[in-house]
Amino acid sequence: MKETIQRDAFKFSVGRAIFCSIPECGVILDWKRAAEFSACKGDKYVSIKVFCADCADRVRPSIEAKLTDLGMRLEVIDGRKL
Repeated sequence: MKETIQRDAFKFSVGRAIFCSIPECGVILDWKRAAEFSACKGDKYVSIKVFCADCADRVRPSIEAKLTDLGMRLEVIDGRKL
């Protein structure tokens, strides 16, 4: 049940974003080839961005490093793994 709710919420998030968050990319998103990055501070979500799979793989290490420096953590939902 939890997986179904998470998948449906992820589909909604991808549908709202429509395009990859990297402006130079501009790929139209498909939930099966997208990833949602949530920046969290404590129990609160500070920012949520959706990327195509290629951009997500490319930017994840730098985003994780920056958030760690700021005392935050990154939660990732990857459509390829749902």
